[in-house]
Amino acid sequence: MARTWARSPSPLRRNSTPGDTVAVFGCGPVGQFAIASAKLMGAGRIFAIDCVDSRLAMAREQGDEIVNFDKEDPVQTVKSLTDGIGVNCAIDAVGVDAMHAHAGPAAQQAEEQKESFEQEGKKIAPHADPHGAHWRPGDAPSQTLQWAVQALAKAGTLSIIGVYPPADSFFTIGMAMNKNLTIRMGNCNHRKYVPELVEMVCIGKIDPSKILTQRESMSNAIEAFKAFGERQPGLDQGRAEACRLTQASRRKRCRRPSAKADAA
Repeated sequence: MARTWARSPSPLRRNSTPGDTVAVFGCGPVGQFAIASAKLMGAGRIFAIDCVDSRLAMAREQGDEIVNFDKEDPVQTVKSLTDGIGVNCAIDAVGVDAMHAHAGPAAQQAEEQKESFEQEGKKIAPHADPHGAHWRPGDAPSQTLQWAVQALAKAGTLSIIGVYPPADSFFTIGMAMNKNLTIRMGNCNHRKYVPELVEMVCIGKIDPSKILTQRESMSNAIEAFKAFGERQPGLDQGRAEACRLTQASRRKRCRRPSAKADAA
């Protein structure tokens, strides 16, 4: 969650206006926490874009308006739901693992860009698939950034949480520049944000456990991560049972020292 909090769009972190609209591209664990963070920062409407039904279902449970890019054109849908204006903020919670649409109206455009996407993959991940069927890169590395920039209103804010390698040079800088976009991105300074986030958990402002969908034993950790990497339904995020904290133990860990203890 620290990554999403650190890279959240500036309109949400400071001087937020009630009714700000946010589009979150990618509804895996990072995207789900981006949604939760946006809600904490006062976002009005949040649009969750993905193609995995279980991830979209979780986003809906958080109160989002969902868009399945294998059934709808994500850019056109977001714009139609914002009176043709676009969103104030867009969050790329996918990164280089982006996938293009394989069905629906957005698939035709993806087919036209097929050769370009293949070239991107070869340059960015020349040694892809080192583990066979597992941890495969996306088939359209720049797709999420393209959609995010296109879905933003003029003078909007793009927040890039997803990871991109140094070799990536496929950002749509021309379109972003001409829309006067503000861009926030980079690796997270965890030491700066973790204390603030721990405090939020302690006082009950947010419950990270609600993002978890699976619980596995430590002995099944490798298999669980393989299934997660294959985007199997329902495997959005999990944790090992050995790391589980009960509500009571969480309160105990978060309890502040008493005044008497401080005096001592």
